[in-house]
Amino acid sequence: MRRLTADLARLCEEQIRLFEPRSRKAPFARYTFLTLAVGDGYGGLEHRNSTVLLCKRDDLPFIGMRDTTEGYRNFLGLASHEYFHSWNVKRIRPAAFIPYDLTQENYTRLLWAFEGFTSYYDDLMLVRAALLTPAQYLEAVAKTMTTVTQRTSRLKQSVAESSFDAWIKYYRQDENAPNSVVSYYQKGALVGLALDLAIRAQTRGRRSLDDVMRLLWQRYKRAGASYRGVGEDDFVPAAEEATDLELAPLIREWTEGTRDPDFTRLLRPFGIECAARPAVDSPTFALLGARVTPDGRNCRIAHVFDGTPAQASGLSCSDVLIALGGLRVTEANLDKLLTRYAPGDSVEVTAFRGDVLTRFEVKLAAGPPRRYALTVDAKASSSALRLRRSWLGHA
Repeated sequence: MRRLTADLARLCEEQIRLFEPRSRKAPFARYTFLTLAVGDGYGGLEHRNSTVLLCKRDDLPFIGMRDTTEGYRNFLGLASHEYFHSWNVKRIRPAAFIPYDLTQENYTRLLWAFEGFTSYYDDLMLVRAALLTPAQYLEAVAKTMTTVTQRTSRLKQSVAESSFDAWIKYYRQDENAPNSVVSYYQKGALVGLALDLAIRAQTRGRRSLDDVMRLLWQRYKRAGASYRGVGEDDFVPAAEEATDLELAPLIREWTEGTRDPDFTRLLRPFGIECAARPAVDSPTFALLGARVTPDGRNCRIAHVFDGTPAQASGLSCSDVLIALGGLRVTEANLDKLLTRYAPGDSVEVTAFRGDVLTRFEVKLAAGPPRRYALTVDAKASSSALRLRRSWLGHA
């Protein structure tokens, strides 16, 4: 408990400093982290001066723990996300949520800013509070890049559309969701990152996304009868006012369109190299292109991804895999069976579609998907070091 309270205090102080750099006062006298530790679970829900968290018992710190485990980093990231919502959502609110009607769905195209930007700041606050190292933070960002870019859904649906369709698509996902629905949490976090980097580079570190969030906070922090919230078209003017930059074309491109931000170019002024490398340790996705779940002693296909061997061969969601190359398939041994083959090999897959036994000829992928890696350039210029320090709070 001593470690937990000390770390959460540092995190909270960092977020208060972001929104109130002068007064260093939160918009509440007391904040409570209501945490339910279970065998397996994860999630959170924000309130105005508290949050309800669900986590694994193993994610919490234990007596004598020296290094920060991956599970504890995940817990701190969850706590950071929900605490940030005290400002961004609970007080800086979309106009579409005022008054919030719990009897029906409430639609807005701005969840990329409210949930996405909160997802961007949750880990960023951890590194600024020295609860993550810069290397750990860059690793987490690269993981998000990899997750988003491996799904073709980002090329079909913008984050603004994903925000508006949240009720009918994101929270009602079907077997084709990975190919059709982009996450306004993850893609929105990347938009926040791209916008922050662009602002910092163009102003040489004098302005940032922090200034945008502070302006929104000062403008929308006082609730009352006249409070109207952030309108659908209010974010871009606020961002331009806070930074004195013309940002509308960039924001429209990244939120209304489906084009990926060029992170290689955006990260270069910060002395950080962005590269995509083969993910050689993910054979199921790389070679077959399907996600499976246990089905008794067999395994059932849960998702078939766009442009993969599984899709090309005709395999479909709900097919029950029986054999691969004549050998019995289970959810536990599929990866091991696939390692017997080289990229480009053809293999016979036997599956039940309903009660019909069907055979498929699958030509395994010629190469694994890309995985992003972000590395600090040891020869970065002094200006790059200053930019990176102002962004992450570290050299």
